[in-house]
Amino acid sequence: MKLILSRKGTDSSAGGLPSPILPDGRLLSLPIPQSDAPIKYSELMAGKQSLSSLIKQLGGKQWRGGCHLDPDIDRSLLKDSRNWVPAFGQFGAAQRHLEQEGVGKGDLFLFFGWYRQTERVKGKIQFVKGAPDIHQIFGWMQVGEILKPSLPDNEAVLARYPQLANHPHMQKDYQFNTIYLPSEQLVLNGRSTGLPGFGMFPQYSQALQLTTPGENRTHWTLSKAFYPDDFETALSYHRQPWRWNRGGEQVQLQAAARGQEFVLDLAKQPAVADWLEAQFLQQLF
Repeated sequence: MKLILSRKGTDSSAGGLPSPILPDGRLLSLPIPQSDAPIKYSELMAGKQSLSSLIKQLGGKQWRGGCHLDPDIDRSLLKDSRNWVPAFGQFGAAQRHLEQEGVGKGDLFLFFGWYRQTERVKGKIQFVKGAPDIHQIFGWMQVGEILKPSLPDNEAVLARYPQLANHPHMQKDYQFNTIYLPSEQLVLNGRSTGLPGFGMFPQYSQALQLTTPGENRTHWTLSKAFYPDDFETALSYHRQPWRWNRGGEQVQLQAAARGQEFVLDLAKQPAVADWLEAQFLQQLF
């Protein structure tokens, strides 16, 4: 099985606003703006208010209209999820990288993004002054099926999954365009966990925070299981020895500032699979 650390949600170049850790600890991944997308921020819900209203409170006044809702794994955003299929799309150089790394059915995406703590002040949500910017793991998808939509002829995909009609990767003829659908159950170390093949971690957890406290958000602290025995098979985009520093039970990693999909073959580092299983047990049971 391959593990993919997948950077998603808003960043400094797409949206320019961190996703919020809500006052109750819930992680809300903000989709990036896409003016011509069929799904609007005003149609998505953050609790009892629209996403557009929340974003305005957080200072994103320039965000109007459509959003690139991808990965689409947070059922709570939808006013009506009865005819909904969770999905994740990729294209271009990032998708080509996934293909070159051999990512396929059964492999596991762990989605992470840029987050900052919020608080409620006089009935409105705002970022906590001085709160750190961090990279935080917020969700997952284990690959169950891979689709290859291609405009102008998407009938084959839509015949099977009409619920994908408004997915952003069904709207444009992207190069290497791909949509991933989840497995029915999450399987780790050859065993079913009893969890669905996709989901959001329900609360902020320091165990799922990648950023080292007090450091720039691309300076990560990981379990010692991630330290590569062979740098040629290390986490992709991180195969240079200078990025890694091992000490005790933890590893310090200078994460790549660019790139969306970081792939690790767990057959080469099986201890990471044990770490994964422990995280799901700790966070969700």
